[in-house]
Amino acid sequence: MKTIFLASGRSSRMDPIGDKNLLSFCGKPLIIHLLERAQQAGLENFIVVTNQENQELIKKALSEADFQAEITLQQNLEEGMAGGVSDGLKLVEDDESVMILGGNDCVEVRAYEEVLAAAQNHDGAVLAHKVEQYFPGGYLNVDEHQRITGITEKPGEGNEPSDLVNVVVHCIQQAGALKKELDEINKCDDGYEQALQKLFEAKNIQAVAYDGAWQAIKYPWHVLDMMNLLLAEQEAKISPEAEIAKTAVLKGENIVIEDGAKIFDHAVIQSPCYIGKNAIVGNNALVRESCLGAGSGAGYNTEIARSYVAENVTTHMAYVGDSIVDRDVNFGAFSSTANLRLDHKPVKVSIKDQRISSQREKLGAIVGAGAQIGTHAMLMPGCKIAAGGLIQPGAIHK
Repeated sequence: MKTIFLASGRSSRMDPIGDKNLLSFCGKPLIIHLLERAQQAGLENFIVVTNQENQELIKKALSEADFQAEITLQQNLEEGMAGGVSDGLKLVEDDESVMILGGNDCVEVRAYEEVLAAAQNHDGAVLAHKVEQYFPGGYLNVDEHQRITGITEKPGEGNEPSDLVNVVVHCIQQAGALKKELDEINKCDDGYEQALQKLFEAKNIQAVAYDGAWQAIKYPWHVLDMMNLLLAEQEAKISPEAEIAKTAVLKGENIVIEDGAKIFDHAVIQSPCYIGKNAIVGNNALVRESCLGAGSGAGYNTEIARSYVAENVTTHMAYVGDSIVDRDVNFGAFSSTANLRLDHKPVKVSIKDQRISSQREKLGAIVGAGAQIGTHAMLMPGCKIAAGGLIQPGAIHK
């Protein structure tokens, strides 16, 4: 068996946050978290499909994690997922079985195991997450024997053919069958789904109903959901190489503090929390339910709450709440992120010229790498700051 991991997507909906494959959670890039889960389930012979921009960075991440995988390049990103799968399949023999994994679908280890088991006695299997509320994804049509008869993309609430949403954990027993269908369709944004539809009609592909944890990153605020999932799973650890003041307070058990971190007097860290290597939590600072990346600092009197803070971010008497902050950002003294609308309605975010509801009552700022936030600046709920952006002192950014 070969395992194709798709990491070639452009992540255009994530702007201004960088490549989601490389976002670091609890000390590891997301791609490493996901590959290691798949490996724990017994998957092997990994093929990682990259793009021109992230290929070298992914190679570096794999090398640092000592994770063995073959790297290939998606030649034409305009072909979407179909192009990525096709380029990965070039490294798979027609008579080999293949597992195809979405580049940001985080599921429990047992999910891979259950798909593998179901595929053994059929032509293949697809992970199908059972949902209770409408999810804007692809829904599987199934018969009484759980054989998939079709896939309906984003049918609209009330028109769902089942309660089973397609998750990209797909096992196909004969890779050649999938190659054939991909070769015969026009590769485009939904080309892979078109090929699957043909495969479902010709083969016995089973739906594997799954009600466990599942998180994908489609929009920037999903970074917070992924963070919460991975924080809940981390094993508590306080490095002996960290410096923790006697008056500092660690509340709760699920806390990780890495080598070289410094926790100053009267600082409070509240579980679940991850404090990265060489990070600093200053006097009277509060960090709660958050990831504070390597080399980052929560300065004196700063509060970081329920936020993803990447590497080398600095804050000075600031408030960062329910926010996503990429690397190398600076928050000037007394700057703050507002995270709650006055009418308490769900916060909306501009995505590709559309205003989309995050379905979150609390959501702060989405800050790109290298941005500079001036002193006393105020960032309104759901606002976006471009990578390298400059917010003037005292400004109100909406």
